[in-house]
Amino acid sequence: MDVSTFVSEVICSVDKNQLTRERTLLMTVTDNEINTLVKYCEAHLGDPQLWWTPDGYPDSLALCIIDSIYSTGSHYSSVVKVVERYISACSESAGARAPAQSIQKSGGARQWASSIAHSLKPAHTRSGAPLKAEIINQAADLMIKFKIDTVPDLVAQIAGQPTENDVHREWERLPSQSSGVTYNYLLILAGFPSVKPDRMIFRFLATALGEEAELDADRAVALMTRTAQVMKVDPRALDHIAWRAASGRELVD
Repeated sequence: MDVSTFVSEVICSVDKNQLTRERTLLMTVTDNEINTLVKYCEAHLGDPQLWWTPDGYPDSLALCIIDSIYSTGSHYSSVVKVVERYISACSESAGARAPAQSIQKSGGARQWASSIAHSLKPAHTRSGAPLKAEIINQAADLMIKFKIDTVPDLVAQIAGQPTENDVHREWERLPSQSSGVTYNYLLILAGFPSVKPDRMIFRFLATALGEEAELDADRAVALMTRTAQVMKVDPRALDHIAWRAASGRELVD
């Protein structure tokens, strides 16, 4: 059994194991909001059969970590370049230990950011912000602490409850990661049916529901998840097509 098949089969149990939490979360949205979103999607996002789910990195937790951390506040083309440079310098199929070892071998996060990632992007815009490379190092160390090295390791650890677990809580304690955006994106890249509640998803929801709509990360995830359920599509596919629409990209490549 390959890694992708293993991840898919284990994740199939997620819906059964976290129904209570999902139902509680989905109670924060209304039928009217979901009906509005469904109609908006049907009118503006094209044929759902043409939507697709990004492959992510089922063979590399290292790339899941790097992509998720660099993805916020960046043009995605620049994130792709960082990932490509890392693969060129290191490996495409690697576990969480790999970026930590690469950073150590480079002489530290700043040196790694300069010589491998070629990106000194900070974790936030305030003075004294740590580099995203530093957060990657801390995120890798977090996974190592929980004896998680591969995507299947992550799945086995959190499949029963992908959020509100020790890994989730400690990830959100990393500098500038408290919103949960990068953690949710980590889940998507690892193959979980999640939603990344970033500024593009907020923009999409505000456009569909009206600027007066009350939105936070949890409600954004609940709204997108419930809409995907009603439309009978993968939440990751809806997340991706909504992101493309909100960012002004062509809906289909």
